[in-house]
Amino acid sequence: MPLLPVRQPWLQIPPAFWMLLLIPLLTILPPVPIDETRYLSVAWEMRQTGSWVTLHLNGVPYFDKPPLLFWLINASWSLFGVSLWAARLMVVLCGVGCVALCQWLDRLLAPGDAPRAGWFLLGSLFLVLFSSVVMFDVLLCLCVLLGFVSMASYVRSGNRLALLGLFAAAALGVLAKGPVALLHLAGPILLAPWWSAVGERRVSWKSVLAMLVVALLGGLPALAWAQAAVHYLSEADANELLLRQTAGRVVQSFAHNRSLWWYLPWLPLLLLPWTLLLRWRHVRRAAGVWRHSREARFGTAASLPAFLAFCVVSGKQLHYLLPLLPGVAMLLTAWLRSDAQLLSIRRLWVLWAVLVGVLVWAMFGAEPLGRGSMQRGTALGLYAVSGALLLLGALYLWMRRAPAVEHRAGFTALLLVLALLPLIRLQALGALDMRDLAYRVVELRAKGVPVIRTENEPGLITFLARLPQPLPRTDDLAKWAREHPDARVLVYGGRGGIPTDADLSVRLANGWVSLMSSEAVLAHPETISRWSTPAED
Repeated sequence: MPLLPVRQPWLQIPPAFWMLLLIPLLTILPPVPIDETRYLSVAWEMRQTGSWVTLHLNGVPYFDKPPLLFWLINASWSLFGVSLWAARLMVVLCGVGCVALCQWLDRLLAPGDAPRAGWFLLGSLFLVLFSSVVMFDVLLCLCVLLGFVSMASYVRSGNRLALLGLFAAAALGVLAKGPVALLHLAGPILLAPWWSAVGERRVSWKSVLAMLVVALLGGLPALAWAQAAVHYLSEADANELLLRQTAGRVVQSFAHNRSLWWYLPWLPLLLLPWTLLLRWRHVRRAAGVWRHSREARFGTAASLPAFLAFCVVSGKQLHYLLPLLPGVAMLLTAWLRSDAQLLSIRRLWVLWAVLVGVLVWAMFGAEPLGRGSMQRGTALGLYAVSGALLLLGALYLWMRRAPAVEHRAGFTALLLVLALLPLIRLQALGALDMRDLAYRVVELRAKGVPVIRTENEPGLITFLARLPQPLPRTDDLAKWAREHPDARVLVYGGRGGIPTDADLSVRLANGWVSLMSSEAVLAHPETISRWSTPAED
């Protein structure tokens, strides 16, 4: 007798809905420096200054990213109040949209079959983890998927209204993260005659040209924003925005700072849990489905060309590959339709056992750096949340009768990834929590103690301390410290050890930040100039 009837209503809930389970867990992870804290500070300064066009960080124009993410964060703050949770909620909703659009794309490419691709995307460890922090890549993935759906709709029906969707996708994508959005859209557009050849309607090169022109025109709103932003800037700052941060970054990206093969060893990890569940002896046979599957061809066009381009570009970060996951999901869906035995659901027990081991280690192992500041009740609560989610995952895996394999694997993988979040907080990110330092700055300023920052400080506490204005800086740090012996300086160091005479410090993944007295600053004259070097984005 089954533990749970397979036809219960909750089994009919679409995969995008289950992504909402992430919402209650959004405050488990502290604000992650230096990227998430920087973006939160840019959004906060936008709110404080009322400058919705020209972005600012630490009071100076910020040119490294377009404005869409910061607009959306402020929209979420207007609806739900200013908080870390509200900012991350916007990213989760983008993740929900990604899963929903992936299901829609599956319907368009394989109209005769029940959609499955959303379950593959829902179960992606990479997508769920990045949907819990304020970054650009989930938003970009949503824009790219909107473009994919528009392309598939246009190729299927020839309806020119779909081109408006493609234009909107390109425009929003460029406003989200710049011209890289067009790189993700280029593969399926240029290869449309190939992937559309399987099916009832093959697209013409004239239609390809139309899609390409529409996508390129999608860059116009970003250009309009750039022109509006530089209208209020000096000639030097305008040149910084329009030249150095566009053409200059492209040139630097091909300087081969990282190996051409750098991404390859990471692929098995980035595609978890699917790399674990694939029966590799079945993959070769399933991969042959590209000969008669439009979905397989589209998935290849949506992932492989962009991946090769990212391999060539030297500026490599793992999260840059997140918008490739929908293409991989379409490819896996086509393979599974070709071979029902492609996935081994039992292998999820391996991932479950690993997470149980981490939970036991977190509870009884050596206390990691940073957990000492956590109250015992908070730690016990995190253990309980992780344990409960792991128990739910185990119960779902034990079901004797279950829905389709991709449904079962995707939902179970989601539960396991959610169980991982408290463990990440307990074992890794506790030492990176900037909030105590931010609260200390607020206390000092309330007592009238002058607090300034070094020039290279990348907006680590502006939002966390809810500063009405960024901390000031000085051109002569040593002179200012001598004139203000009772003051404090927020010092960011990209390398080297933390000074032993710092009042309060946080070790970062790529450096450290300390609140230091004027006396301590003057005790390190050899490093003052290094602290004035701007931090890289």
